[in-house]
Amino acid sequence: MGSVTPIKRKGSGIPPTTGAHIDSISYALLVETLIGFLELRISEGDQGHHCNELERLTQKLENLAKRFTPPKGAA
Repeated sequence: MGSVTPIKRKGSGIPPTTGAHIDSISYALLVETLIGFLELRISEGDQGHHCNELERLTQKLENLAKRFTPPKGAA
């Protein structure tokens, strides 16, 4: 198993000096999860009780996916 680059939250200190790495299986899982959240948000529409939370979580997942795009790491 390869090394792991920690993910830092905003304002939590100095970010890692190396680029973020993710293996292809984890990247696929991340993208599938993001797509699932996007589909759920769309299906909830304006009727959903948790739209703001879904929107917030979807945005966090999207930001995380962008960090790993294109995926670099063990195949």
